[in-house]
Amino acid sequence: MLRGIRWSSLAVVVGATALALVCVAFALRGRTWAWLVGLVCAATAVREVRALRRLGDPRRARPAPRPRA
Repeated sequence: MLRGIRWSSLAVVVGATALALVCVAFALRGRTWAWLVGLVCAATAVREVRALRRLGDPRRARPAPRPRA
């Protein structure tokens, strides 16, 4: 089960989520710049989660068959 995990992607997800939470805390304290940084971190985490799910699903890993002409 743990052999197929891409640890670098998992680290990106954990790090980006943590930074997004810190940015939300800063934004709630009045730092307007934190909203932009938090959105970028959250988007990065979502992108990596989707990539990890794609790698874990063998049906999505195969390329689509080419139509015959």
